[in-house]
Amino acid sequence: MTQARETCYRCHKPRPLCLCARTQRVANRTRVLIVQHRRERFHPVGTARLARLGLSAVELLEAAGSVPRPELPEDTALLYPAPDAQDLESLAPDQRPSCLLVLDGTWHHARRLYLDNPWLQGLRAVRLTPQQPSRYRIRRQARAEHLSTIESIVAALRLLEPDTPGLERLLESFDSMVTDQQAYMLDPASQPRRQRRRPRAARAVPSRLLE
Repeated sequence: MTQARETCYRCHKPRPLCLCARTQRVANRTRVLIVQHRRERFHPVGTARLARLGLSAVELLEAAGSVPRPELPEDTALLYPAPDAQDLESLAPDQRPSCLLVLDGTWHHARRLYLDNPWLQGLRAVRLTPQQPSRYRIRRQARAEHLSTIESIVAALRLLEPDTPGLERLLESFDSMVTDQQAYMLDPASQPRRQRRRPRAARAVPSRLLE
C-alpha cells in the first residue's frame, strides 16, 4: 500500500514543490487561451500550471479529441508551427493578435488536437523562431528548438507586449521548478512510502471439517 503525499490543490504539486508562493502574477494584456490535452492535466512536470498561476489574462480549456469552439476574437492567432504559420516576430503592431491560443501537451498530443479540431486549423497560425534550446531539462523534447508551454507563452508575450514587466520572473519560477523536481526525484526520502501489509491471522478451521 502506498502512503499518499500531501498535495497543493491549487497547483497540483507535492507540498515541497508547491509553485504558488514562488510565482508572481504578470498583468499581460494579450489574452492567452490554453487548450490542454486531458493527459497533461496532472503531469508532474507540466508547465501550463505556471501560466495559470502567473498570468492575469489566461484561460485553460481541457480537451481530448474534438471540443466545441469557444468564443474568440476575430484576430485570434494559434501558436502552432503549421505550414502556413507566420513568424510572430515579423508581425507589424497592427497585425498582433489580442488573443493567443496555445496547445498544451506532448508534440504528438498537440498535433492530435490540431487535426481533431478543424476550427483550430481555421485560425491564423503563428510560430516562434527560438534562438536558444529549451531549458526544460527534465522532459525530452522532440527537437532542441521545441519549447515547453510556459517558455512558448513567455517568448510570444515578449514579442507581442515587450513593455510588460515580470515575464522573466515566470521563467525564473520555471527554472526553479525544474531544479527542485530534479532534486526531488533523486531524493529517496521524498518518494511515496509503501506500507507493509500485516500478515493475516490464520482462520480457524470449522470443527465439523475436522470430524
